[in-house]
Amino acid sequence: AFLGVEVAAGFLTGSLSLLADAGHMLTDVAGLVLALAAMKLAERPPSPRRTYGYHRAEILAALTNGLVLLAVAAYILAEAWDRFRSPQPVASVPVLAVAAVGLAVNLAGAYLLHAGSHSSLNVRGAYNEVLADALSSVGVILGAGVILATGWLWVDPLVAVGIALFVLPRTWALLREALQVLLEGTPREVDLAA
Repeated sequence: AFLGVEVAAGFLTGSLSLLADAGHMLTDVAGLVLALAAMKLAERPPSPRRTYGYHRAEILAALTNGLVLLAVAAYILAEAWDRFRSPQPVASVPVLAVAAVGLAVNLAGAYLLHAGSHSSLNVRGAYNEVLADALSSVGVILGAGVILATGWLWVDPLVAVGIALFVLPRTWALLREALQVLLEGTPREVDLAA
């Protein structure tokens, strides 16, 4: 629900950094939904037509999530380039308020996921993503504060670029791992020579 608030506020305030934070949250929400759906699908037993079952659904979900993350980051970087060349006004007070609520939402999510993050890889991934979202919200808060204090509009696309670059290494790792499984490569933990 807060994702919708952040997207609307990003467009209404003209803040690319708030849209980048919303994009980060969108990919997290989509990733969690895809992971949950894939986990449920993977529980289905093998059949004569699907002898391996549906375990690859989780990998396809991870690949889809990685591609969406890549597209969002590319959009943010392209838009930031335009805004560096032609700065746009940003309503910093509403951005500050929405980002502060976003930080509270992310911290509440982290609190709820913390206990299960020690026993489940999927929950640990969700917990880490919520913490990363909280860090993005802190960046937006700091950026809005600087704009409010100085009027430097270039700070907004700078924070957006920071968020996009923060997401890219994890996106690349996710895509690489998903492709490794889909191409039936040797698992990372297996020493083939041994």
